[in-house]
Amino acid sequence: MKETILIVGGAGFVGASLSLMLKNDFPGVKIIAFDNLRRRGSEFNIPRLKSAGITFFHGDIRNQEDLNQIDRVDILIDCAAEPSVLAGYRGSPTYVIDTNLNGSINCFELARKRKADVIFLSTSRVYPLESIRALKYTETETRLVLAGQQKVHGVTKLGISEQFPLNGNRTIYGATKLAAELMLSEYLETYGMSGIINRCGVLTGPWQMGTVDQGFVVFWVARHCFGGKLSYIGNGGQGKQVRDILHIKDLYSLLKIQLDNIPKLSGHIFNVGGGPKNSISLMELTNLCHQITGKRIELSSDQLTRPGDIP
Repeated sequence: MKETILIVGGAGFVGASLSLMLKNDFPGVKIIAFDNLRRRGSEFNIPRLKSAGITFFHGDIRNQEDLNQIDRVDILIDCAAEPSVLAGYRGSPTYVIDTNLNGSINCFELARKRKADVIFLSTSRVYPLESIRALKYTETETRLVLAGQQKVHGVTKLGISEQFPLNGNRTIYGATKLAAELMLSEYLETYGMSGIINRCGVLTGPWQMGTVDQGFVVFWVARHCFGGKLSYIGNGGQGKQVRDILHIKDLYSLLKIQLDNIPKLSGHIFNVGGGPKNSISLMELTNLCHQITGKRIELSSDQLTRPGDIP
């Protein structure tokens, strides 16, 4: 393991979790968690990071001068992002573009100058919306299921692979992450750097601050525990849309393998998710929350599919 690991977005759910697990397994490695604390709740992770011996740096990846203050980096893990799929639909796209694209380029530039390896956490949302919506599905009482035979390359009943076509629109959020992927690929080729791209699906686990836009599993459970309303939105308003879920500890298990094999895996792109066996629909999640908490809450239905919704 290298001597210094910089995790940008290090006070967020993913960044803080990875920082703490890395420090626990590799106490001799210097871990720097870099974050602008914009996301509400991220400040609660600072005491956890500091008590574990992790260096916290309050800075913004949109500002190259903030990053330049980090004088040594052997590995840079980019977890920083505006994570909402709906980012830009409610107003200006400036922040999501500045953070997810320009900010990531600033990180790649720091890695170039410090001769650091890069692990970039991208998203499954780089895949085009209409192509996903046009796939063949069957419907059960509680969920939609991908059909086994599809006309599109790169998809089976097991899900979408890295060979799925990228032509088409994918939301501003997805576009910024894909553009950052392309820039990292150019950095790797042009400057002889080493790096890996992980297209992550839905991540969840302890200390996640779930919202309507991001972290829906925790959001769903929290509403059942503490009260509040929930809605089935889009795709007929029945809650049959499905996502696979990956626990943060499983992402960490993958990253440990990658960290030990960066030269061998450099330039590779991986879809990272829980797979069909760890998938759930909103309707199934509601039933599961009811079983666990013993509570039923008010559920409304909105059949209108929002711009970034997929089945």
